[in-house]
Amino acid sequence: MASQKKDPYKEYLASMHGKLVTSDEAISNIIQEGTKKEIKEKKRIIAGEVNEVYDITLTDDTHVILRISKHKADFLQEKWAIEKVEKLGVPVPKIILIKNFDKEGKTACLMEKIEGEPLERGNINFDNLDEELRRKLINQAGEILSKIHSVKTRGFGWIIGDGKPQVKTSDDLIDGLKEKQGELEDMALAEGLKKQDIQKALDIIESFRELYSKINPCLNHGDYSHKHFMVEGEKIIAILDWGGVRSDSPVYDFARWDYWFGDYIPTEWLKEGYTDKSLFDENFENLLHMLRLFQGLEVMNWYHQEKYKPAIEKAKRRLIKDLEYFK
Repeated sequence: MASQKKDPYKEYLASMHGKLVTSDEAISNIIQEGTKKEIKEKKRIIAGEVNEVYDITLTDDTHVILRISKHKADFLQEKWAIEKVEKLGVPVPKIILIKNFDKEGKTACLMEKIEGEPLERGNINFDNLDEELRRKLINQAGEILSKIHSVKTRGFGWIIGDGKPQVKTSDDLIDGLKEKQGELEDMALAEGLKKQDIQKALDIIESFRELYSKINPCLNHGDYSHKHFMVEGEKIIAILDWGGVRSDSPVYDFARWDYWFGDYIPTEWLKEGYTDKSLFDENFENLLHMLRLFQGLEVMNWYHQEKYKPAIEKAKRRLIKDLEYFK
């Protein structure tokens, strides 16, 4: 019998999750506090790169999802964002309990389990769906995204706790990236790029300073992707994983989508469903590619630190592609 081909990303995830272990006793205590019930069955979900996640069946056969972060006071930004968008009709999961625990400062987020299936990393093979249905679902996602972006925010960058931004202005974001130039150049040399590639990317980002500073920020999901769309039939019934919520230009979510999925799920489908077409003005494509560059540098540096070569190679190709766009 021929051996099955190994999936490098699944092996990488398994390695990451092998470092994330919480005791059965701690998990039982969290479930008891949040639901007043006991655990009947516990199933580990290995999907994302950050949190420890469990699908837990309770003694009454209902299900809850438990996510555990190794960081203290995490998930508060999710609670804040979910409360904001739920009022606008965005379908979201219900948070039952957020709790700090463990001497190491872990945080647990207990949530109701949404019925249905994710469009990726579940039982649905998105690529095998009829193109008309795929387009319809991504159009729905675009309409939902326009509601998310209608939430006005202050500052720029990742949202911390109860709506606090990472930095005050877009200038602060650009300056923070430029301060890492030496680190980024060392990373580039180690990964087979030229220092000049980093300098070109930073120069391009710098050229957008004035335009970026004129943008009124709004709430961004920060990781808007089909793996976070729960579907039932032909309808998106929930948007999951609000851990990366961000205050930024609404183009940010489009740039992130385009960076990760644009090669096989047209960004145009997301735009078709988006309500406010004024976003797609003469600056949209240039700003999208600038933000792709910004994210690309951060992504490559992250995977360089993680020593995960397949993702580094993809990030290199995307960086070169984005540099070529601005030639």
